[in-house]
Amino acid sequence: MQTRSRAGRYPGVRVIKIGGSVITDKRTFKLNYAIANRIAGEIAAAVSNGIKVGIVLGGGSYGHVAASSARMLDAPPADALTLVTMYMFELVLAMADILASKGVKPVVYPPHSFCDPDGLVPRCNWNSVLRDMKVGVTPLVYGDVYACGESWCIVSGDELAIEMACSLGSPLVVYVTDVDGVIDADGKVIDEIHVDELEESSIVEQQKTGSKIDVTGGIKRKLDAIRANRCLTLREILVTNGLREGNTYAALMGHGSGTRIIL
Repeated sequence: MQTRSRAGRYPGVRVIKIGGSVITDKRTFKLNYAIANRIAGEIAAAVSNGIKVGIVLGGGSYGHVAASSARMLDAPPADALTLVTMYMFELVLAMADILASKGVKPVVYPPHSFCDPDGLVPRCNWNSVLRDMKVGVTPLVYGDVYACGESWCIVSGDELAIEMACSLGSPLVVYVTDVDGVIDADGKVIDEIHVDELEESSIVEQQKTGSKIDVTGGIKRKLDAIRANRCLTLREILVTNGLREGNTYAALMGHGSGTRIIL
């Protein structure tokens, strides 16, 4: 494990997965512009300090609600794909516009068009992303849907973030959430835990999504995504609270607060 420096624990690339619960509110298809603007500003500050960032967005009250509705209505695959991709485009383009207003140069990469998922493995063509990053682009991907056989399936932001980090050479994935970290049985935030300890504990069962709609499985899906896509160059995951000002910037610079999951 490298030691900390003034620029943070690791130089170079960071992958950040912004949970939909952070930048969207409980009302269907509504972006929380105040939070989204602040987080975009913190990302811009990290970029201006030499950090290359890959961004993954969760579905929040856009993708999760649309996918849940499609399932409840037993919508035909084409209808489900149209519905979910339409609302995710709306969310992602709004976030891209905010990032651009802060000086970031986002380019949107729709996973259904450059990935060929196999179960929990997204199998995306990250070469095109790496190519574009060489000229200063900040890639923006997101949880998406795709046709699988005669049905439709979801590729989650959690899976994309892990594979993206491995492909881009990021030793750190930052999960920006609406909680302070992984909570133990006593209700306290765990500062640091090895992923094997997390998998073997009862903590996974305690992390509930409450009344929020989550079609991708919460923290269990995150652990499954890590197992399916981890690599030797990815060393840790930081779960931090993006609702707290400064946390996103600090995390991208390598010294944020929250729970460090060591791989």
